[in-house]
Amino acid sequence: MNLVGKSREQIEIATKDLTRQEMITELYKLACCEPYLRVAELAARRGMSKDKVKQLIHAGKLRAHLSTENSYRIPLSSIQEWDRSTRLFFVPNKSNDTEQSKTT
Repeated sequence: MNLVGKSREQIEIATKDLTRQEMITELYKLACCEPYLRVAELAARRGMSKDKVKQLIHAGKLRAHLSTENSYRIPLSSIQEWDRSTRLFFVPNKSNDTEQSKTT
């Protein structure tokens, strides 16, 4: 059953014969939907341009879905996968740390 985008009346008609357990199952499916971000939202949150986000999508580095409005929707899991693949590893320079502590 797909209730997304339906009016209140349409939902009422579609669910009128459901048992309590079936209704809970449908509500659970809706509550467990993965969040999506638009290109502009991701760009703003990450401090990058919309064009850069689109380049990542076209290069296959960021998974996205083309919605019916001809705009990309990027699932949160795709952003997390991309984060893991681009993580920078920082190793502190211990010799600098000890020199700085000696001078202070």
